[in-house]
Amino acid sequence: MRKGRPLVWILDDEWNDHQLEKKMYRQQGFEVKITRSNTLERDIPLYAPYADGVVAQVGFPCGKDIIEQLHSCKVISVPGAGYNHVDVEAAVQKGITVSNVPDYCLEEVSDHTIALMLAVTRRLSSYRHKVREGKWDPLDTRPIHRFSERTVGLLGFGRIARMVATKLKPFGVRLLAYDDRVFDEVLDLYGVTPVSLIELVQLSNVLSLHVPLTPETNNLLDYERLKLMPKGSFIINTCRGGVINEDDLQKLIEEGHIAGAGLDVLEKEPPERDHPLLMMDEVIVTPHASYVSEESLIELRERTCQAVIDGIGGQPLPYSLKQPTVNV
Repeated sequence: MRKGRPLVWILDDEWNDHQLEKKMYRQQGFEVKITRSNTLERDIPLYAPYADGVVAQVGFPCGKDIIEQLHSCKVISVPGAGYNHVDVEAAVQKGITVSNVPDYCLEEVSDHTIALMLAVTRRLSSYRHKVREGKWDPLDTRPIHRFSERTVGLLGFGRIARMVATKLKPFGVRLLAYDDRVFDEVLDLYGVTPVSLIELVQLSNVLSLHVPLTPETNNLLDYERLKLMPKGSFIINTCRGGVINEDDLQKLIEEGHIAGAGLDVLEKEPPERDHPLLMMDEVIVTPHASYVSEESLIELRERTCQAVIDGIGGQPLPYSLKQPTVNV
């Protein structure tokens, strides 16, 4: 708190316009300060000790070095689902609740996932490039298979994967899923067959990824696992780039074993301009954009603000990653 008013400290390199946030916070009588990476060193002593709430934008590291200097903070609010940029354990030790917004863009990400599936299996990128080059031949970009006769595997079966499964049902595809945290009865409700991880990889013509990036999932799909997929299969990733070994994926596409990929995420974002996957006709890459719609962005910003307001006010939060065990 500074000057008798609660202070909200926003760490953000992504959003340039914070008028919505400022309006919501100022209606509560809060002071708002915004820090970019290039001003962080200067701003830490000015704001960190006095911040009652912190907004940690996805991609802006909020590690132990920052958290240890938060002497008044009650809540760190993440505007998004991913939170691996925040040292949650350090926050818990400081008595700080960490909150995210995991369900604001279910419609958008599930739509984007299916859009990538259809785009890569119908080989739209290759057709587009050839038409631009003056080639008008519908038969030079094969094989293309009837989508309704494909097997789609879902790695992870959380909120987004369940919506993907629901939206895929009218296409008539066979649906499989692996998620050791979800009971088989839940998968049955969605008409999805539970299988082991190895079975999922071996049986999926299209494998769609829906898991968080953790030590267990990092580099989960390497050359050996990807090689188990049926020849001519596709990978769709709208979760986190580190789940796939990108060098191995590139190699298997070049070898002709994997037919292509639709990737909304990469291990390093933004990638280098000469990243090999960006150069491949078999691969469609979008800039971590699956969450985007006008409606989802407004909802995300409002709910992020509300989590800060409620956290400072001592109200329970709908999504808390871990509750503090100590108060300081």
